Amino acid sequence: VPVLPWLGVLWWGLAAGQWAMRARRGWLQWPLPVVVRPLATLGRWSLSYYMLHQPVMIGLLMAVVWLMGRT
Repeated sequence: VPVLPWLGVLWWGLAAGQWAMRARRGWLQWPLPVVVRPLATLGRWSLSYYMLHQPVMIGLLMAVVWLMGRT
């Protein structure tokens, strides 16, 4: 995936975040609904989740292939 076309999207997101932190700080201070909290946790720990789920998914795929080969 080429990086250069996505730089504009990145910059717009950074600018929007800076604006929200300065001008509309109250938007970010409301408590999260209970339904959204697991998603917020995944967002805060996204790299850890990604690094953990990769070996788990590969292991599950290997188990399925191994079980299919036995029948």
